[in-house]
Amino acid sequence: MNEKDLVILEQYDLHVQSTRRGRGSFLCDTDRGLVQVTEFSGSQERLFFQNRVLFFLTERGIRCDLLLENTEGNLVTSDRYGNGYVVKKWFSGRECDTKSREDIVGAVHYLARLHNVLRLPEIQEFQMAAAQTDEADPAEEKKIRKNLEYIAEPLDEEIERHTKELKKVRNFMRTRKKKTAFESRFLELYPEFMAQAEEVTRRVCVSSSHALHRQCIRERRVCHGDYSQHNLFFDREGAVAVNFARCCFDVQISDFYQFFRKIMEKQGWNQKLGMEMIHAYQEVRPLGDAEFENFCIRLAYPEKFWKLANHYFNSRKTWIPEKSLQKLEILDMQEKKRREFVKFLH
Repeated sequence: MNEKDLVILEQYDLHVQSTRRGRGSFLCDTDRGLVQVTEFSGSQERLFFQNRVLFFLTERGIRCDLLLENTEGNLVTSDRYGNGYVVKKWFSGRECDTKSREDIVGAVHYLARLHNVLRLPEIQEFQMAAAQTDEADPAEEKKIRKNLEYIAEPLDEEIERHTKELKKVRNFMRTRKKKTAFESRFLELYPEFMAQAEEVTRRVCVSSSHALHRQCIRERRVCHGDYSQHNLFFDREGAVAVNFARCCFDVQISDFYQFFRKIMEKQGWNQKLGMEMIHAYQEVRPLGDAEFENFCIRLAYPEKFWKLANHYFNSRKTWIPEKSLQKLEILDMQEKKRREFVKFLH
């Protein structure tokens, strides 16, 4: 988006005082405080669900960004070319510092508090969704989730899909006559990581993960969906989470796992810090056996290897950034410590 797109603010009850660029957005100081303007191309259903979650949190005193309605009462505003935009209440704090122990522990405590609150009320629409998934066979359940974008994919299905995708990428690379340095290195590392992927795939199939997923839908438990250092600010009043665009019904430990994995990768799989993060979460929200098992399964899967494969497969093959190879080498260097930590947890 560019500055001329800010004319859409004329459709809001706001007086703009100044503007500046943010991360893929514009930040505007207004008479109603700081707001963020971003492009929107998602579905109305997901936006409606997101707005319910944000209002639910705001009503309970949890600070978060909030979608603003335009003068016509709509959440999405279109420009003259039909491009959609959303305007959100925003915050001027700093991002979570992944090198700061204080920030990391604070982020974990905040997430656990968020999860304690994020259980939506018994609204008929959500009750019907839970009943449908509970009563459906596996094939029908997938169809229901596809229609209801705010229900996440169960862990067993996600891991099985990722493992199939790894094989697909390997098979594609094998057919290429002139391989890049990234492709050659990926194929060298593939047997070790695929062995892990297949082992975890077998393990998740006999675990309680699918039953836990259904239980979380019945209990209307919501995840942030993209909890990272980029979506957590600290200001004078404490922590505040933003960018709930991927929020959904799911096993809440998935949020903690995503944040945990990213921090551990940046910290070289420091075992002491890892245990401190787990204890910090459980101080606020103790984990049951099924959720801890779910967390350990997620941690055991070579997700970073899959992410690199997925990024490669969905991008241009004629030119692969040097950064991709660097990430692959860092992954290999850290692998011993990662596996040691996973073994320690078991």
